[in-house]
Amino acid sequence: MPPWQTPAIILSVKAYGEADLLVTFLTPAQGRVTGMAKHALKSRRRFANCLEPLNRVTLFLSPRRGELEFLQKGELLDSFPTLRRDLKRLGAAAVLAELAGLVATPPEALGEIFQTMEEVLRLLDRRAADPDSLLPEFLLRFLTLGGYGPRLAACLGCGREPEGPVYFSIPRGGIFCTSCRDQAAGPVLALTPGTWKSLRLAQSLALDKLSRLRLPDFQRQESLALLRAFLRHHLGRDLKAWAFYEKVISS
Repeated sequence: MPPWQTPAIILSVKAYGEADLLVTFLTPAQGRVTGMAKHALKSRRRFANCLEPLNRVTLFLSPRRGELEFLQKGELLDSFPTLRRDLKRLGAAAVLAELAGLVATPPEALGEIFQTMEEVLRLLDRRAADPDSLLPEFLLRFLTLGGYGPRLAACLGCGREPEGPVYFSIPRGGIFCTSCRDQAAGPVLALTPGTWKSLRLAQSLALDKLSRLRLPDFQRQESLALLRAFLRHHLGRDLKAWAFYEKVISS
């Protein structure tokens, strides 16, 4: 592969040896990529203020050798400074960036995942919405773009729109009505009709309208509990950034 460049969002950076950095980043064409920045710790000119998690950058890469890309230099486009001064916003961004990196693997909608992550960072940096309000809708969007979207349109048992309480089967990844409740493989979480309808609406909204959706506190809590349990089931663990987010919102 010839030398190439790409817009990127930095996901994580780890020291490798005494001078090198392993950098994982999100791109619109290849999804999540890991590359080596040789001598980045000793010669910062090529990556000045660039290799920090959540930075939006342009990366210049040389031909791959083995499994790793090799980063030649980087240019900072946006560091989202307002976001970084607010731990609650930073925590929400970290949770969403971790999920975006996990689901951004071909052949999924890589360009849309990248665009959605850019939009999240802009919204949080501009203080356009409370991070608690953005988190459920954008977690749901990343899951849907990555091919793991919950099935919320109708009851998986009878195919009809539920009336009254709704039951979400974590293993089946979809909703059941009261009449079909016994068909739902457990664990099962009960949802109020309002929460279910809000999540269904969020799943159908275009990106430019998603941040306008405002969930009441109770619906937000129900939604986050469902999405966290759903993610834990499929990943076998919590998102690593969730502990940090919980810490900052409780402080």
